[in-house]
Amino acid sequence: MVKKVLFTMIVLAALLGAPSFARADDGESDGCATSLLQCYEAAAKIESFWYRWAAGIDCELQFTSCARVAIIGR
Repeated sequence: MVKKVLFTMIVLAALLGAPSFARADDGESDGCATSLLQCYEAAAKIESFWYRWAAGIDCELQFTSCARVAIIGR
């Protein structure tokens, strides 16, 4: 009995741990990367170092939020 339960747990863990294929047609992640690059481009045009730095941080926060929504869906 113990061997059957242990075997079942190992098989279940192997199936749940198996990698899945990435979806290239998602579109959301591509939009996040494109908007990040556009945001960086706009930030690079700012003259002041500190304002440019702050704009870059804002770009990264927007990208993180976009990626979170694309992955989790909320």
